[in-house]
Amino acid sequence: MPKGQQKSNKETRKPKKPKSTAPAPVSPFSFPPVTK
Repeated sequence: MPKGQQKSNKETRKPKKPKSTAPAPVSPFSFPPVTK
């Protein structure tokens, strides 16, 4: 069980970095078209 949790922790940490960068460029792009 501890081995599975460690894998989930590492997997969640890696996708968290790209997820933060994905919403950043998508937020500004979706904002201008939505406000227009």
